[in-house]
This record gives sequence, C-alpha cells and structure tokens, in this order.
Amino acid sequence: MPVFVLILFLLGAAQPAWGASDWNVQLFTGYNDALLKTLNNEKLTQSGPFPPRVGGSPPIEGGPLFGIEVEWRVRRSFSLVALTSFWEGESSARESSEMRFQDFGIVPFRADRTTRVSFNEYALRGRYYLVDEPQRYRLYLELGFFNQVKVTYREDFNYVFEANGQQFLRNVLSRASSRGGYLVTWGIGGDYYITRWAAISMTANYRLGNAVPLYYKSYRHTFLEEDAIEEALGITRLPDDGDPVSYVDRNSRAQFLEMELSGWQAAVGIRIFF
Repeated sequence: MPVFVLILFLLGAAQPAWGASDWNVQLFTGYNDALLKTLNNEKLTQSGPFPPRVGGSPPIEGGPLFGIEVEWRVRRSFSLVALTSFWEGESSARESSEMRFQDFGIVPFRADRTTRVSFNEYALRGRYYLVDEPQRYRLYLELGFFNQVKVTYREDFNYVFEANGQQFLRNVLSRASSRGGYLVTWGIGGDYYITRWAAISMTANYRLGNAVPLYYKSYRHTFLEEDAIEEALGITRLPDDGDPVSYVDRNSRAQFLEMELSGWQAAVGIRIFF
C-alpha cells in the first residue's frame, strides 16, 4: 500500500509532456472470473475441519468486483493508471449427522460450513490509445505492470447438537491471509462521452498470476472438554497461528493451498474528467 501511495504522489508532482494536465477518476464495477483451481478442486471438496466432520461445499466461480482508478494522461496516446479494487467469493454447505456428545451418547447434529475469500488489488497500468475522438469516444489497449493482490481466507463451521430437548452450539473459526500475490494483466477498453466531463467506460482484461501460500492468523474452536470429542478427534493436530493453510492431495500428502488468480475480468464504470 505505501508503494501505491508513493506512485500516486510522484504522478501528481509530474507535469504532462503534451500540454495542460489531463486527469480523470473512475468508479467501476464488474465481474472477476478467477480460476481458483486448487481451492475448488481440492480444499472445498474435502471434509473438515475434524470430527464432527462436514462434507465438501460448492466451488467459488468468481464474483462481483468494485473499485476506483485515477488516470493521468502522460502523452496524447499514452496514460498511466493507478487503481484499487475488491471482490469476494463465498461457498456454503449444510450437513446433518450423528456422533457421541458429552454423556448423552449418540446425538444428532447439524452443521453449516461457510468459506469466504476476498481479494484486495492494487495496480499500476499503462494505456495506449488506438482511437481518440475528443469528447466523443476513445479506444485503448492496456497492460498491468504492477499488480499486487492480498487474499483473505475465512472458513467457519457452526454446529448445533440436540440432546434431551436442549441445543448446544459449537464453532470452529479460522482466518488466514496471503503474504502477497502478483498478476500480469492485459486487455482492451473504451470510453463513450455522455457530457464534456463524464463518460461511460468499459474494459475487459485477462489476468495471469497467483497468490503465494496463505497462513493462519487465527484458528479456534468452542468445543469443551466435557463434550468428549477427543476419541473422535484422535491424533489430529489443529493448526497454530502462523501455520500454512493446507489440504491433502490424492496421494495423501499435505500441500500448501495457493490461489490461482488467472482468468477474465470485465468492468463498466463512470469516468469523471478534470
């Protein structure tokens, strides 16, 4: 984030080479179709987190994004763009089963599993204008040469045990984040002026990259000693803060979870010129 702020400061201190300053700001929304192959095909298909187990949940296939960008027209045919954006995906599942609980014997329980991943992106891009009709429309190619992504991962298991007319609530809550992720992006976009100072903007990009392994910031549960789940839990080791988020592959080996961010992104926005 400090690098992003420094870039904006340096751009603001510079003077355009082709005349008066040409700045604009855009608010945009759209859809991000990130691959997330390992998350969907490995992590979400496995049961967890420990007995009482909950089965897999549906894949996360992208989600709506929101963002803001600042563009500086360096040359008549070239501009620099600094932007930040956010998008989030969610997967949830519900399951019912039975297990031994406290001194009630085998009791029924229901469980909700919710997984959320959010992506904060900070980027610097260059744009080359193929067509530029002042105050009418313009068409450009763009390349992202600095795209940093922070990924936040949350997974919650909420249980309700029913015994002798009573309900017992228990949770397993985990939070994790990546220590950095990088993308290369390229695409095409355009603006159509609706007034002298405003335009409708549309862009489509393909993005290539991934986030490095995620690490737990917290992992906790609310099961009590009297719940007597030790036998079901067995020798399973619970993650500590700072441990990497992992999954078990088809060869029964633990692997670090990575987020594949490659995929298409499309957005539409309103651009205000200054």
